[in-house]
Amino acid sequence: MTYTKLLAGLAGSAFAFSVSATELVIATVNNGHMIEMQKLTPFFEKANPDIKLKWVTLEEGTLRQRVTTDIATKGGQFDVMTIGLYEAP
Repeated sequence: MTYTKLLAGLAGSAFAFSVSATELVIATVNNGHMIEMQKLTPFFEKANPDIKLKWVTLEEGTLRQRVTTDIATKGGQFDVMTIGLYEAP
């Protein structure tokens, strides 16, 4: 999946949460691929002026723990989460 396709998916996610959503909070791991994807934020926001992206970048173990807790408690802290192949199944 290309970064452009992933960011396009984020735009669709905004409407899944609320038509009036103006900020998407994205939890992601602190690795080169995700850092590179974050660099595309200005292009995404220019193409989608009503949507702002807020990245929460964490080390893998910390991200896993926070996302797991957020899902279990239905905290709603994150709108979008990136996961690795290990977590996908």
